[in-house]
Amino acid sequence: MTTRFESFQVAFLVLLRMTQLWAFSEGPPLSTCETMEPKHHTKAQLSPSPYNISVSRNSYSTNDTLTVTISGLGSQKFNGFILQARGMNSSVAWPVGKFTEIPEEGAQFVFCSGGDPTNTVGNNNPKKLKWTSLDFKWKAPTMSAGDIIFFATITENYTTYWEKVKSTVITGPPAEYVVRGVSTESFQIDKTGCGTAKGCFSLPSDCRGSDDCNFLFTYQVSGGNVFMEMSAKQRWVSVAFNEQQKMDKMDCILCATMANDSVELRHYSSRRHSMDRQILAGNHDLVLNTIGYEDGTIKCRVTRKLTSNAAYFRDLTKKWYILFSHGPTSATGSGLYHSRNRTFTAERVDISVPAILIDGQSQIKNIINKDGCGKTKSCYSEPANCKGTSDCDFLVTIRPVKGVDCSDDNGEVEFELSTNKDWAAIGFNKEKKMAGTDSLICMKGRQRNYLRHFVADNGYGTPTRTRPTPSSLVKTLAKSENGVLSCRFKRLKRDPKMVDLTQPWYLVYASGPNNDDGSIGIHTSSPKTSPEKIKVCEIATLVGEKKDTTLIKVHGCLMIIAWVGSASVGIFMARYMKVAFGKREMLGTKVWFTFHRALLVFTVLVTIIATVIIFIHAGHWMPGAHTVVGIIVLVLAVIQPIMAWFRPHPGDSNRYLFNWAHRGVGLSSLVLAVAAVFLGIRMEAAGLDDSPLYAMIVYCVGVPFVIVFDFYISLEKSDKKKEIFSLTKELNPGDHDKREQSVDKSVSLRRFMLGFLVLLVSCVVMALVLLIAVSKEQENESNHDH
Repeated sequence: MTTRFESFQVAFLVLLRMTQLWAFSEGPPLSTCETMEPKHHTKAQLSPSPYNISVSRNSYSTNDTLTVTISGLGSQKFNGFILQARGMNSSVAWPVGKFTEIPEEGAQFVFCSGGDPTNTVGNNNPKKLKWTSLDFKWKAPTMSAGDIIFFATITENYTTYWEKVKSTVITGPPAEYVVRGVSTESFQIDKTGCGTAKGCFSLPSDCRGSDDCNFLFTYQVSGGNVFMEMSAKQRWVSVAFNEQQKMDKMDCILCATMANDSVELRHYSSRRHSMDRQILAGNHDLVLNTIGYEDGTIKCRVTRKLTSNAAYFRDLTKKWYILFSHGPTSATGSGLYHSRNRTFTAERVDISVPAILIDGQSQIKNIINKDGCGKTKSCYSEPANCKGTSDCDFLVTIRPVKGVDCSDDNGEVEFELSTNKDWAAIGFNKEKKMAGTDSLICMKGRQRNYLRHFVADNGYGTPTRTRPTPSSLVKTLAKSENGVLSCRFKRLKRDPKMVDLTQPWYLVYASGPNNDDGSIGIHTSSPKTSPEKIKVCEIATLVGEKKDTTLIKVHGCLMIIAWVGSASVGIFMARYMKVAFGKREMLGTKVWFTFHRALLVFTVLVTIIATVIIFIHAGHWMPGAHTVVGIIVLVLAVIQPIMAWFRPHPGDSNRYLFNWAHRGVGLSSLVLAVAAVFLGIRMEAAGLDDSPLYAMIVYCVGVPFVIVFDFYISLEKSDKKKEIFSLTKELNPGDHDKREQSVDKSVSLRRFMLGFLVLLVSCVVMALVLLIAVSKEQENESNHDH
């Protein structure tokens, strides 16, 4: 519940997401056309590819046919691929030419953006065949693409693949300019006559036309045709007709913006969540009238026959759900994920009747309501004054349905969960924490909705699913309609695989979106916990409170100030700034040493304070990598001043041993502290997004840059080269003076570098502290709203 759950199937994905993995039998989705990434959630192999792309000739002329072969070295086999040719000098990754002959079994044409419908070939391997080689016939374009290279991504299995394997360069005639798409036209779409002369749908509902509507669709039937207009403040806009309120088996009309803002009409069908582009050449049942992209808005007018014999065209004389969506495009014009820019009608629509269509999200019915709350069932909702499924962001009800008396071991309790997110959960714990939370989670799935039981078993609240699902856990409702998920289920009060509901528990409530990979995403706000323990077998008034994270924030800010700020500058000053400050003294010692000692003592004290604070907050040992690394940092930090107290004097024969130990412990503690910061900002308890991660990346790039630059300056001085590589020789006090007098003529540059470092770490520290402060403000705002 409090971290990302990795064990769920893909949720209701958005239109044009195209994520059917092309290592599977269906073949590559259109989303692989440009990047050639197989979307396997694993990284491509970095070793030399065991596969080869060979071409029958090393040159071509227009309209020539070449044989292209994918083959494994030796007996190496493969079971998936995507292959296309690209011009070497093209600024856009459009495929060129077309494939004319492909293997009858195991391969299919893929219609990628910006070229011929057969410009790419990929696997279609339902029998899961494995090949050592495959041959393809490729025909060069009529207008030359110049020198070309064949690219392929080849999979050995789901987790092992080589990305963008290249052929040798195939030389061709000089590249000729090719027009893709059509030029933009300037026009406007308005809502005049909506509900009387034509049907309309718009977001927001009170906008006037394409100039101010985020999305606009109009339709008007005349004779055997329907005239449709679409616009969106994005680079593609679409309307689809379907027998259900989801993507599978859609008839989709889409207008897209390509590179250089040229535009194009397309038609798609869908297989589950994978989109197949259909060829419109020669099809007179769908005609483009006007299309344009201007001022960040895509607009088009098309005429469509109500009935068509063409494949994947719905009979529009019948009623259908209408799906609306819009989103960005890639450089080639491929449709990218629209995130949440999609909706649908609440009911099937007869497009022969002019009407003002209403967003299905606003037509939600109260499948679950709060009738009887406090009398026959216990209820918790967000916001508190909502009435049911239709207006509650989150709702949970708990009702004893058998054996009302808590002492009845055979009794049952019925739960209802509702959310306008992708998942909802209720958890039970003996303490106000996530570790050990026993959770019942309802979530949206691809084909159906799921009910699962999890137990969070470590300090991060990472869940482990109970397999098999406890037999006493029975689902009676799991419905996703109009953007709202509703679940109803019951369980025995006592089940050895779940918590004993005859006992009191802290209740934990949470909901949130699904991730793109199908797992449950992090909840949209910190989970709420009941202030007191509750017996769910008794009727009670349920409320929720967020866990106070003030001490977590203080701990994080102190550690960032101590290590990203103070320690970084202090360590850098001792290692590189001795010469820059020369013989100047402060408080009886040299300037560099005064600052070094003060900054590092400050770091140690703040680290101790921050560690005490976080243990006061938690009240116990917190398992996890962040805790372990943090304790190691604390131990190393405390060791440093102890070693310094017993250090030998300069010139002592054992001084070099101290130097090695002091430098090693100092650098190790800094590296581990930075690692601990990375781990900490990714913890759910921090309540942070990805922004702090970027700040730390800036730090990790900037500090090594300063060190490498100083190293380069030192190497430029011939009298310093030996000194840099010799750490075992301890200089005598007189030698220090000679070095300071003779070596560094770039004192001003070194001071500038120190100033740059101070500026860098100061900006990073301020950014991180500010982000933590903003996060806390958002949390307080959420508390106020609810």
